[in-house]
Amino acid sequence: MRVLVAGWFSFDEVIATVGDELGADVVVGWLTELGIDHDVAWAPYLGRGVHWRDVEPADYTHLLFVTGPVGNLPPLPELTRAFASARRWAVNVSVVDDVARTMFDEVWERDAPGITRPDLAVEGPEPDVPVVAVAFAPVQGEYGDRSRADRVRGVIEEWLAARALPWFPIDTDLFDKPHPRRPAQVEALLRRCDVVVSMRLHGLVLGLKSDRPVIACDPIDGGAKVTGQARALDWPLLLAADDVTLEALDAALARCLAGEFTGPVAHSRVRGAAGNRELREWLTRQLGS
Repeated sequence: MRVLVAGWFSFDEVIATVGDELGADVVVGWLTELGIDHDVAWAPYLGRGVHWRDVEPADYTHLLFVTGPVGNLPPLPELTRAFASARRWAVNVSVVDDVARTMFDEVWERDAPGITRPDLAVEGPEPDVPVVAVAFAPVQGEYGDRSRADRVRGVIEEWLAARALPWFPIDTDLFDKPHPRRPAQVEALLRRCDVVVSMRLHGLVLGLKSDRPVIACDPIDGGAKVTGQARALDWPLLLAADDVTLEALDAALARCLAGEFTGPVAHSRVRGAAGNRELREWLTRQLGS
């Protein structure tokens, strides 16, 4: 017995969902536990596994289509015709027309008249990966040709994608059309991440305020606001514009996750509080003079 696991993630012609992949992960786990030989058919754009158009259908005894709608939906009929010599099963699917029942030998429906079954994605291991908050900076015209913002952003984006890191953007602009943004929204998000990557001064400051280690990346050649603030707060994890590489980000993230910066975060917050006290005292004296 040899099974080819397929789904909407097997086609270049459509974009599948994470639920489709998670359903396949569950089934692949079951096949592995049962000791059944199998391959997963991935779309070429995903860059992994086998492509169903390149394999020899006769090598497989079963085609197992996992998750999503099934019916006369291109290119699904082409797939099932190509594997007509195999037993064709569809599981965790929603049948959208009667053609589907002619395409598969067995169908396990997740919803149909009188039938509702839990989706496969409800099962499976929870991922143990860090969540990263990222504060990108635009090209800041005031720095002229010293700006390396595009290059630094490009490296960070490539790193996030290549390492499959879950991340969300931190935007510190006060207005996000058509609504204003409040500081509490930004700070609440920062408290829900594990690590902050920041090309912006306030991404660094607010990350430390939220007790999060920050990988500070100064996008300006020779250093500018981000470097100055890292020095003011005595924050050690700072990458110069030309030093932002995939390898440098890997190393910095590993240090953050190892807990190396718990003490330095606290120290930087103390430094920040001391600086604020100094400014308050100065301002008090100025107001009283």
